[in-house]
Amino acid sequence: MEKIKWGILGCANIARKAVIPGIIAAENSELYAVASRSQEKAADFAEQFGAAVYYDDYDKLLADEEIEAVYIPLPNGMHKEWTIKAAEAGKHILCEKPLSGKSKAEAEEMFAAAKKNGVKLMEAFMYRFQPFVVKLKEMVADGVIGEIKEIKSNFAFDISDRDNDIRLSAELDGGALNDIGCYTVNISRYLMGGMPTKVANFFQKETAAGVDLSGSGTLYFEGGSFASLYYSLNSYNEQDLEVVGTEGIIRVPGFFSWLEENYFLLDKNGEVEKLEVETGAQYQLEVEAFARAIIYQTEVPLKVEEETYANLKVMDAMRRSAAEETVVKL
Repeated sequence: MEKIKWGILGCANIARKAVIPGIIAAENSELYAVASRSQEKAADFAEQFGAAVYYDDYDKLLADEEIEAVYIPLPNGMHKEWTIKAAEAGKHILCEKPLSGKSKAEAEEMFAAAKKNGVKLMEAFMYRFQPFVVKLKEMVADGVIGEIKEIKSNFAFDISDRDNDIRLSAELDGGALNDIGCYTVNISRYLMGGMPTKVANFFQKETAAGVDLSGSGTLYFEGGSFASLYYSLNSYNEQDLEVVGTEGIIRVPGFFSWLEENYFLLDKNGEVEKLEVETGAQYQLEVEAFARAIIYQTEVPLKVEEETYANLKVMDAMRRSAAEETVVKL
């Protein structure tokens, strides 16, 4: 089987703990190169994961003609620069979410560079490749709980005491909305099957850098359905999802911890049924799906011009709503 040779820009934890193991496990992919601005760290990474080569400079990795695709786990504020450079080097790009930590307009520049250079670009929302997420979408679409009236998503944990955490850096486009709020927006749009028409959102900002530590938003969808979002980097762990319909409720404990317990709770007709569901190796599945698009020259499964633009348009509206303390129409 043909295998795509991957290069990794940076030695972030998400690469080390999740995506690189996913590349190694993927049947159509091969970890070929890693790069870090620290030669020692790059060498250690290469030895740990069996990469053929390593570089102490991102540009050097991009100049390697053996590499077909790159994964970018760099801080949000560096996504634009290195996505465009990778595109200009002729590399296909899987970039961590959010594709842009600033705006939809910035993502459009990145996609334009990919299109101009004939390479594929995809935002890495890995959870969308989980079998249990596909199952949840099917249940909603099939009307198992009737018409959807509200989606409640809560994604929270506490890193507020980590002064050097890049997720708390305004300069690097950190903050709760960019780090985890983007997931609550994404799953709400996915299950609703469309875009909200109105957005209201509030931020709590306490860091010296001025990033949002937490936020709460409401998305209004045509027809009278709502999505209620809570996302926080300074509160107790909570990763639950609830879908409320006219004929029942689907509760997914631990949804945003990617369903460690492997079940849904279906509350319908006065009874609560525990439904066991399938989970999968989401990073491996994501890598394999992206590599297939390269090998077979097909569209990537999560299209930037559809999925990414939609998510960032909502996030732009949420920022504006918080800044102006008003409801924003889309």
